[in-house]
Amino acid sequence: MPLSGQPIWSFERAQRHWTGLGASQLLDQPLTAFFASRQCPGAAIRAAMDWALEQASARRAVVGGFHSPLEQSVLHLLLEARSPVVAVLARPVADARLKPEWETAIAGGNMAVVSCSTQAKRLTTEEALERNELAAGLAERIVIAYANAGGGLARQLASWLSRGLPVLNLAELVAGVAGRPR
Repeated sequence: MPLSGQPIWSFERAQRHWTGLGASQLLDQPLTAFFASRQCPGAAIRAAMDWALEQASARRAVVGGFHSPLEQSVLHLLLEARSPVVAVLARPVADARLKPEWETAIAGGNMAVVSCSTQAKRLTTEEALERNELAAGLAERIVIAYANAGGGLARQLASWLSRGLPVLNLAELVAGVAGRPR
């Protein structure tokens, strides 16, 4: 058993075998995937934190890899608010070393940690992109705080849009508001 003392469970989704830890019932809720590039402008950070507060207030479940600094800030806010969260790992759940705040959220029934990875290895760019695809595949909609032009997340965003997935781009919303005459 992992550090949390909780049993590991498994499920099938999108033709993949997953393992998980924590509040499995969160996977039955509508999930919104959240992503942000490693570097984001201040306006995107503010928009993302405002969005996260809205999700926490409404108790909407958010899924993601929570790897970039802004994703980690959003996760911290959601966990502090005891809002439902599903974290997708790029390594097996059984091998995961969970942060104390994750342990608390799992014990409180507010968090699930899931993975379809079968071997522990160093996180590469390709594995991070795959993890994002997996998180997006669990979600009903995708929210992007900011995607750096030419980066991996920008390519994923273009792919999701070309496949007709429901995507909300917070950076475009902020730019649209800023560009509108008063």
